[in-house]
Amino acid sequence: MVFSFFMLENISGWELFIILFVVYIFFGVRFIPKLIRSFRGSMSDFQNAWHEIRKELHRH
Repeated sequence: MVFSFFMLENISGWELFIILFVVYIFFGVRFIPKLIRSFRGSMSDFQNAWHEIRKELHRH
């Protein structure tokens, strides 16, 4: 049996809504913006690293 990342392809829209609502109830409004800012920073770092890798590959 092959497992994907938490089997996320089986989650429907309503199930995702309920999960996000429960996370919102548990963590509150202060935590979620911090989480989003952290995610944006991580994505920015990833993109910068990806561009650096592509520059290095094109040099050689």
